[in-house]
Amino acid sequence: MADVTIFVLHPNEQYCQEIIQAFQSYDSDLELVAIADLRDAPNRVREEQPAAVVVGVDTPNDPALKSIDTISNMPGDVGIVVVSKEPTQRLLVSCMRAGSDEFLEFPIDRDELAKAMDGLFRRKGIASQTQGKVTAVFSASGGTGVTTIACNLAAGMAACLQTPHAACIMDMNLQFGSVALVMDVREFSHTLADAAHEHERLDENLLSSFMSTHASGCAVLPSPLSLQELEGVDPWDLRGVIQTCRKSYTHTVLDMPHSVDDCSLVGLDEADEIFLVCDMVLPAIRNTIQAVEVFHELEYKPDKLKLIINRFYDSDQVSLDEVVEHVKLPLFWLIPYDSQVVITSLNSGQMLEAADAESPAAHSLMALAQHTVGLAPSVRPKKKRGLFSWVR
Repeated sequence: MADVTIFVLHPNEQYCQEIIQAFQSYDSDLELVAIADLRDAPNRVREEQPAAVVVGVDTPNDPALKSIDTISNMPGDVGIVVVSKEPTQRLLVSCMRAGSDEFLEFPIDRDELAKAMDGLFRRKGIASQTQGKVTAVFSASGGTGVTTIACNLAAGMAACLQTPHAACIMDMNLQFGSVALVMDVREFSHTLADAAHEHERLDENLLSSFMSTHASGCAVLPSPLSLQELEGVDPWDLRGVIQTCRKSYTHTVLDMPHSVDDCSLVGLDEADEIFLVCDMVLPAIRNTIQAVEVFHELEYKPDKLKLIINRFYDSDQVSLDEVVEHVKLPLFWLIPYDSQVVITSLNSGQMLEAADAESPAAHSLMALAQHTVGLAPSVRPKKKRGLFSWVR
């Protein structure tokens, strides 16, 4: 994460360096500054305003607790992370009372570190302004059109921007992904597994060599072709790939599986926004309600969740207002029911716009792509089917 400075406070310089190494493995772009003089630390924080401070604390009477208390009461909302070699319940309570935001045990577990820092950065609103945007397309139910939406969104963004590295799509369905099939990418030499295996040395050039290219100009990173390719891949590796995509592309789309597990949580946590897809069928509505509850437990900001109703049609059994009321999210986008065009698109490997330029669903998805990249959605002339208000 570029342009983010973190102070590491502890009188033992070797201990500071070990903490710094752990944080560098979390994000090599962080600027990490070791400070051994705890008395000077509050002044340094006041003058230089780091995004966060990491403080080594080992006893409930540790002098570092005074530094935490002083820093927590400063203006600027600096994040405070405690690292301890001797974690106890009493120490945890003392740190929380002093004003710490997160608590980590040393040696630092990289998954716990990622979870803590991702949560801290979300709550503090810390993000690089120079990096691209990540959008996860997710549904708690299968068959709601997630892959169709994700592929058309990514291709539409690339077509709208028509610039190098405008958009890429990652197939996060590690076992049964179909992004390459839907986008008619018939030949590819590398998959997401290859990028994950190389996450430690993955840069923009190496990532680009792993990508295939769709006709729209969108870069495509397909899912693995076999379970053997996934051997040795863990969520941390996937996180590194997503971060490199963010650095390399203006927009990254994640085609998500329908579960919330360790691997999918990486994509959901990394995403700047989650397009939560639901349709007009009761099981999908129920699962969407449950997904929203999970996301609230994960402390995702409300504006991160964008409700998309796919395959919308007027129903005597379930109304749109009822769906919105029970899901408890404002309606973000509507995609009308247009099954014949979608089936034709999927079977031909075409995006909806190419399969039928007059399709209401095609127009809605292209307008969604335009909206996502910051362009005004184009308005089509009135036809027999009439206009449809896509943006809500």
